[in-house]
Amino acid sequence: LDALAQDLGAILGGGGFHSGKVLGFPLGFDVGAHAVVTGVQDDNLTFKDDGSTEQGYFGQVEVGLPARINLLARGGQVADGDMLGGGISLGILKSDVPGLPSLSVSALYNQLDHDYLDAKTYSVNAALSIEFPLIDPYIGAGYDYTTLDPTAKAFAETPASVDRSLEGKSSGYRVEVGANLHLLPFTYLTLAAGLANGQELYHAAAGVRF
Repeated sequence: LDALAQDLGAILGGGGFHSGKVLGFPLGFDVGAHAVVTGVQDDNLTFKDDGSTEQGYFGQVEVGLPARINLLARGGQVADGDMLGGGISLGILKSDVPGLPSLSVSALYNQLDHDYLDAKTYSVNAALSIEFPLIDPYIGAGYDYTTLDPTAKAFAETPASVDRSLEGKSSGYRVEVGANLHLLPFTYLTLAAGLANGQELYHAAAGVRF
């Protein structure tokens, strides 16, 4: 179960940033639809049965607060389960000058409710971005710690001798490089790729940011 926890953690923790620049106050907001796809480790037999990748889809909302603080909420689907989470980010550097970097750090909590398991992921991230007229490249990294507990339904057809106290625990990393394309004012199209625990990682998003 540890490999399953690590792969789930990469998806649940993924997509938590697409810029190093925090939103302004009082009008700053970001509303977007995100998709995260990761490769599946060979030790993760649960996901390997379904293919070589697993994915999550979720909506995400961010709002700007004073003191370069942003709040984030998200919800969607991961591996046929319901995902719900949120977090906070803090701007370390914030630049409105094209070509100069912005840097932020964030902490997120996400949970997954599935028929056969419950998972919880705690994540910390750092992201650096640079703004240009039509494109904002960024790079970011994250660390995820995930716990996983099978539900009673997971043991419905197993012998009574099977230990019901099984659980999975794992930590992992993510590294992501991407860009936000601004094809229309106040909109973005995010395309990114990277690695999560040695496996491929892809992140795509579209939304409105002000």
